[in-house]
Amino acid sequence: MDYKEIRNEIVKFCHLLYKKNYTQASGGNVSCRVPGTNLFAIKKTGVSMALMTESDVVIVDENGQVVYGNGKPSKEMGFHLGVFKLRPEVNAFIHCHPSYSIALANNEIELPFVTVTSKKVVGHVPFIEPAPAGSDELREYVIRAFKENPESKGILMKEHGICTVGRSLEEAFNIADLIEQTSKQAFIQVQVAANRELFKKIFNK
Repeated sequence: MDYKEIRNEIVKFCHLLYKKNYTQASGGNVSCRVPGTNLFAIKKTGVSMALMTESDVVIVDENGQVVYGNGKPSKEMGFHLGVFKLRPEVNAFIHCHPSYSIALANNEIELPFVTVTSKKVVGHVPFIEPAPAGSDELREYVIRAFKENPESKGILMKEHGICTVGRSLEEAFNIADLIEQTSKQAFIQVQVAANRELFKKIFNK
């Protein structure tokens, strides 16, 4: 079995994340369960999402051992597998580095509900403290955040990025997209509020 379909699905969403400018260089990682198995497909470490190909996805078991493909899995594999174990309803996991979401986290602000859609679809999105990429400390922070907030579909990471989960890669991608766009909308709202009178003077003639 070459897992071709699931590996190409990972590649597709890696490309989408890069096109949306939700990650840079070789940062970020994407994974999902292989249906009907206890295996997981995950992006290799050190590969740009922009240049991802099928060969840049490896298949690992629940202990992180590579069972198909060549190369090392993402250095963040630990929190991917940890959340999959914690949340059996989750089939897909995305970690990326979108700018507005990072800005919120760095200022210790949970995702604000600036739209009815963000409140209904995403729900509570907390932030976690910073830790070195690939570290045991970061793995524990991510897993703990999803454990302590079982309703959460995503978290903000100070000085780092975001993590999102879903029943499918499409759902996890949509959550990431909505978190970043909501963060951007919140930023714009603050800018408008700070200049409300000027806006009224210019536009409410």
